[in-house]
Amino acid sequence: MKQKGLDGPLDLEDTLGEAFNKAGLRLMSLLLNLPGLRVPESAPRQGEVRAGTRACDVFTRFGHARVENRAYLYNKHAKKGRFPFDDALRLVNGATPALARRALECAAKEPFDKAAETLRKTLTPEMTPDLLKHLVRDAGRLAAGFFKTPPGASTPPSASCPPQTEHPACAVVMADGTGVPLRRKHLRGVKGRGPDGKPKTREAKLAAFFETTPVPGQPAKRAPHSTTHVATLERKAPFAELMRAEYRRRFPRAPELTLFISDGAAWLRGLRRTHFPHAVEILDFYHAAEHLTPLLELAGYAGKTQHAMRRKWRRWLKEGKVGKLIDVCRALAAGAGADAAQSWAKALGYYEANRGRMKYDEYLAKGWFIGSGVVEAACKTLIGARFKQAGMRWSRAGVKALLPFRAALLSERMDALWEYILEKRRRMNAA
Repeated sequence: MKQKGLDGPLDLEDTLGEAFNKAGLRLMSLLLNLPGLRVPESAPRQGEVRAGTRACDVFTRFGHARVENRAYLYNKHAKKGRFPFDDALRLVNGATPALARRALECAAKEPFDKAAETLRKTLTPEMTPDLLKHLVRDAGRLAAGFFKTPPGASTPPSASCPPQTEHPACAVVMADGTGVPLRRKHLRGVKGRGPDGKPKTREAKLAAFFETTPVPGQPAKRAPHSTTHVATLERKAPFAELMRAEYRRRFPRAPELTLFISDGAAWLRGLRRTHFPHAVEILDFYHAAEHLTPLLELAGYAGKTQHAMRRKWRRWLKEGKVGKLIDVCRALAAGAGADAAQSWAKALGYYEANRGRMKYDEYLAKGWFIGSGVVEAACKTLIGARFKQAGMRWSRAGVKALLPFRAALLSERMDALWEYILEKRRRMNAA
């Protein structure tokens, strides 16, 4: 221990912190072991019998507190037992709610080893990566239904949520997908996109929802703190239901206008058609511009000439002159010969199929968004920053357990998710 005098290094705050932790742990142990402590719901329910007592360690803000003589009630017919003491404290895998809430937020922000180190420095001296993983696993099972619950039923009124307009002028919905690196055994049956067909990732699907008030002729702007996200490893149908549930929660009264912006993938076009038929569908402008490359290469443009033509054709797209672009390219294709016909047809087919979703001059004049940058950024922040760091290989269960916390964190809904988990545990214990 360093010297505590004023004439040497002074670690008074650190020393006090250690002392407070030790005193807090002693006090917690005394309180949890008070003789005659009244525990709610400790009387046997129908079919239950008293089956003795058990000791355990309760993981607290100050460390492990040993608890003796917890009553155990057992229902022989249901083959189910319970500890009223644990239920009353609302323990999560042996951790107090105060500790579990902070630990889960840290796990959503950082890799488990770094999150455990952060918690050891700032909250509890006994946190380990394994304990953190167990907390995420157990709480994750309860969190799975959070984003699927009907409007108004997910959390108590006291739970915090991003502010939202009662009847926004415009709701924007964006969706995309990005790969998550999984362990090999969790990729069986998944098709890869590489030449060998072997997968290295499994697609996580995610969506972003936010509000905007379009002003004709002005750049589109998001309403502050209005963005929320949902994410899943499931297939299209469950993802579509997840999106619709979040849309209904966010906008219980239908907005005057809803925009659905995506990269134009067939599965996303189908999702918009079945679950958001009222929305105006817009093809992300930047994906549309990227698809100019094969047309430019087929036309034989290269170097500075290609760069100049790209700028010209990109300007045509933004000006709503998709028809002009198609006509020019058809003329170029006609003179290219039969060998290149199939390549031209494929490259042009993208613009012909999406022509009705590329009225960018009209969208911009109305003050609408034309890019899906919000959800593409979420692919990097929500998924990439936590699940795709160097050397990471996840189990499917691990991703599914952590995704709700990651989505809630970036949606400013961690408090709401935590209240949902505690309420669900209370109802399960009361059943």
